[in-house]
Amino acid sequence: MQKTYATLARIVSGVPSTVDPESALLEANMPPLHVLCLRARLSIFENTRACQMDWMRRPPPEPPPRAGFRISPLSRDELYAFVDAYTKDYGITQSSPREERFFRSSIPPWFAASAHRVTIGVELPIDHSITDEEELTREKRRVSEEALALHSHCSWILATDGGVDVPKSARVGILLSSLNSSEIIEKASTNCGARPCSYRTESRAPLLALEKLIIPRIQHRHKTLLVVTVSQSLLAALNKGPLSQTDWTEDQIWQRLLTLTCAGWSVHLQFCYGHCEVHVNEPADQHATQTMAAGQYTEHGIAPLWHTALLTCFDTQLTNTRRSTIRRGTHRYSLCGTRPSDPGDKDLITQEVLHRQELVHLARARCGESELWGRLYWAVRDCTNQCRFCNISPEQSAYMRSNNDPTAPGTDTVPPSARGPTHLVWREERHTASGVEMPAL
Repeated sequence: MQKTYATLARIVSGVPSTVDPESALLEANMPPLHVLCLRARLSIFENTRACQMDWMRRPPPEPPPRAGFRISPLSRDELYAFVDAYTKDYGITQSSPREERFFRSSIPPWFAASAHRVTIGVELPIDHSITDEEELTREKRRVSEEALALHSHCSWILATDGGVDVPKSARVGILLSSLNSSEIIEKASTNCGARPCSYRTESRAPLLALEKLIIPRIQHRHKTLLVVTVSQSLLAALNKGPLSQTDWTEDQIWQRLLTLTCAGWSVHLQFCYGHCEVHVNEPADQHATQTMAAGQYTEHGIAPLWHTALLTCFDTQLTNTRRSTIRRGTHRYSLCGTRPSDPGDKDLITQEVLHRQELVHLARARCGESELWGRLYWAVRDCTNQCRFCNISPEQSAYMRSNNDPTAPGTDTVPPSARGPTHLVWREERHTASGVEMPAL
């Protein structure tokens, strides 16, 4: 199965079959098969542990067998130790709280009848022809304040933000009296743990603010609310509607919003650009920074771990382990090290999008298998079986530059039969005619 997987990587990257599997995987930007299996096992295990299933009556989960490939079963204690070993560097232990797994929406369809009272402003178009950084900041501030001014009639202004400064993080929400006032009515903040991402802190901040600052005021006679956030991705997810959510946090936010609308509230969620001195967002941003620096939160405890953040930890550890054990005698490693190919498919200098043929030529050149130069070129030209760009000694290089090399291309002083083998097959080790070991190309 690993051989088939390596063949797939060669097809994806466009390199010939003589390229070693590790170089082909790096060119195709594909993780090794054992990394995929370990990631799948860890993901299934974390899913099951988050669901709090009884391990004493249920065997450990495994990826489904495919083509006769099956991982040997492990005990629960071994899996606990295995997972904790991958996450201990991030301060995550077996007792760290996990976020609940999301299987289906907890909102019944009849409860979403008042969803029309929730409006969401996701897009804020700006002039993309602006290149000056200061002018672009002023443009972002202008369009943000114009969008917020349309909702200045709201009785309650809720500004939310999140901050990440590893290993510290915070999600905060502040309740303001009006758009043009700096008076803060109430604050709420909590610790998001040692491994959050900026999206997670910014998406959980509205949930905290709605639950702690607005829901207790649900019976107030003023029932218009403006929620300001810098997370455009969150608003795009919420804009799909209460019955189309695929994540626990967004589902919980819609639950709070529908609770407000059923009580007669009208809510508008508005995106604004961050770090451009928008009057409403700046207090929330400053409060998040101060909270992280002081480590003082209004709410006790740590927010549950996001399943995606755990998978990121696993990916990081597995990638680091793979890079430390990757083979170092290949042609590609001497040129690029352990860096995979650029998934953006753009030229590094001009940033132009490369065509498939250009990408294939680059991949073959990095692996020493180009038909223009490298191993295939020397084989076709009936020359020595060395890559003259990477695997020659300084003495050989000086000899080649002296124009006295009889095996150079276009030289007819030496018959082809005396120049060494012309057929190249990938081997772990290669020897020259003198018996000196040459590194693999």
